[in-house]
Amino acid sequence: MKGGVASQAQRLMVAGCAAAAVAFGVTSGAAIADAGPSSFADRSVSKHTADGWRITAVKAQEKVRSVRPLNQSPWTREGFLSLRGEGRIGGAGRVAVSAGTVSAGFQIGCNTDVTSGVTLGMTAGPTAQMSISWPPALIVGAQANGNISTTLKPGTIANIPFGTKKLAGPTAGLTVDGVHVKVDGCLGPVAVRSYVTVAISTPANDNTVNVYGQPHYL
Repeated sequence: MKGGVASQAQRLMVAGCAAAAVAFGVTSGAAIADAGPSSFADRSVSKHTADGWRITAVKAQEKVRSVRPLNQSPWTREGFLSLRGEGRIGGAGRVAVSAGTVSAGFQIGCNTDVTSGVTLGMTAGPTAQMSISWPPALIVGAQANGNISTTLKPGTIANIPFGTKKLAGPTAGLTVDGVHVKVDGCLGPVAVRSYVTVAISTPANDNTVNVYGQPHYL
């Protein structure tokens, strides 16, 4: 009798896995197909500061390419990301700018973690893993992170900075091309959204401007 119950539980688990795999195929089948990168429109946001400066954050050259996972796992999302972030300072400020930076990266979110077993409609624990890597030499003169790994908690968003460049003049920027991103243990598509942040500081005020891209999916 106990054996029959165990066999029935195993059959239910297999059925649950199959159902999840089917759901994955229906909702994300297009996302994992190998295709050329999708390019997205450039965007910019400008603000005037209390000191009289005009600062602008520019998001440009954004591309998101979803690919079929190399490990063939239905719980893995893989892709390549490209982005340029640029900061500009203009106007005739009354107080000199003493420091400034431009940062660029992506915000990445996982809907449901399945690393502790297949669950439909419920999370299984905050342990979905993400790794990002690219050659730091692609960002010349910037503070770049060579490898990033983090734990994605279902229902939350992780900010992943690709690098920060100092604003030593009126304009500065950084470009990353073909950054590899892989998320394991996630059911359903992984959402990504680009961001660029420009910050300046004067002896009197600190100001920050952000620009964001549209959400896309791996």
